[in-house]
Amino acid sequence: MTTTTDEVVAALERFATLPDWLAAPMRPHALEKSLRRHVPEIADGTLELLACEMDRLRAKGAQWPARCHVRVVAGAEARDVVLAGLLYPPDVPLPASRSSVPFGRPGYDVVLPDLRLHLAPATADPGLPALRDLSDPAASARVVQRVLRAGRHPDATVTAATPCIAQYKPGSRCTILYDVTYGSGPAAPPRRVVAKTYHGDKGAVAHQAMTALWDTPLAAGDVVLLAEPLGYLPGERILLQAAVPEDRTLKELVREAFTGMEPAALDRLRTELRRTATALAALHRSGAVFRDTFTWTDEVSETREILGRLSLTIPGLRSAAEPVLTMLEALDRAVGADPVVSAHHTFRPAQVLLSSGTVAVIDFDGAAMAEPGLDVGRFRAVLREIGATAPWGDEPCEADRLAARLKLLDQLCDLFLVEYERHAPVTLERVLLWETLDLLTEVVHAWSKVRLTSVGPRLAVLRHQLRTAALAT
Repeated sequence: MTTTTDEVVAALERFATLPDWLAAPMRPHALEKSLRRHVPEIADGTLELLACEMDRLRAKGAQWPARCHVRVVAGAEARDVVLAGLLYPPDVPLPASRSSVPFGRPGYDVVLPDLRLHLAPATADPGLPALRDLSDPAASARVVQRVLRAGRHPDATVTAATPCIAQYKPGSRCTILYDVTYGSGPAAPPRRVVAKTYHGDKGAVAHQAMTALWDTPLAAGDVVLLAEPLGYLPGERILLQAAVPEDRTLKELVREAFTGMEPAALDRLRTELRRTATALAALHRSGAVFRDTFTWTDEVSETREILGRLSLTIPGLRSAAEPVLTMLEALDRAVGADPVVSAHHTFRPAQVLLSSGTVAVIDFDGAAMAEPGLDVGRFRAVLREIGATAPWGDEPCEADRLAARLKLLDQLCDLFLVEYERHAPVTLERVLLWETLDLLTEVVHAWSKVRLTSVGPRLAVLRHQLRTAALAT
């Protein structure tokens, strides 16, 4: 039986609204109100609640781990407390609080029944055991020296390394920027370096890919800037690389252009999109060989895995996405895959750094041999999502204004593809295949990561894609 585009789009309506129990903790001021109501020391004024933020809530198996930051003050002493725990679906009984320990101290826990949260102070990050040394100025100098000596600079002597945490995702990865001072010796390594530590082997993947690329003519930086790989410690899972110039990311430029819709900003965006397409084509044609291979079937399996995880607590989501997946699988069978290239795999505007007319590409922890449509399609999908979700200024997001944005995004995505094709081959249908699957996955992630403000715009982008792209076979 053939499923029409209208039927595929209609099935997606299930994704339009998150259940109240899942959305409640992420609503503005919800955590603050609950803490004021259910933490006795805050309710009676012993502690003053200065700020709080629910910064992590996502599906993991049948559970919903949560994490929040709370800042309180007693007298003249302010302190920050990180609370972590679980969100309980309505059919799972909430545990009782067992603690008489003061707020935020070891052994403390709290139940917030209105948000169905059970929280306790977070402990050290067991998923990133190297993080303690990497974030300590004295210890990090020794670690940076070890990585350099094990890598490209065996004679390096580090006398100081000042750390600045640039990005941290608990249990997953952390990126730290260092200003390094060296002792006397032969040619010194770069003074600004970046260390990354991961849970799992993504650091090893990134180091292998970066080294393979650095051994090609791309290292000259004529078309695209790449960070020099400086070393990797497999035991501690620490990757070290040189910093690359950055005034802003391409993602920031996209948001600026779509927030103000100023002609000059949009023209700058078009220029940078052309440069980025040229850089991606050069990466794909580099001849570098990466250790892993990734296929469209792998991507579909990952999306279905996330849907299966969500369906453990929210029945019906997987079946709502199945018509889209079935349509895309038919297109995959009809249009065979392009030859594999050295693909970035997570190529998004956030991974493109802009500086004085140059383009740098970072974050190769997912690098793999894959067809070029993966990178081109994913980039276009995320470009659409950023443009559609950029702030709207003082005016509401009305349907006609969103439609105008989507039309402009069509033009920018086509500009990117045309420029890419000037330098490297790719099949349009394969780009659309990867792009549409990524748009679906972004909708699914808005649920699995509880991104309330992203659900509507992401769903609108996916519907637009299904109605305007040539996906039927």
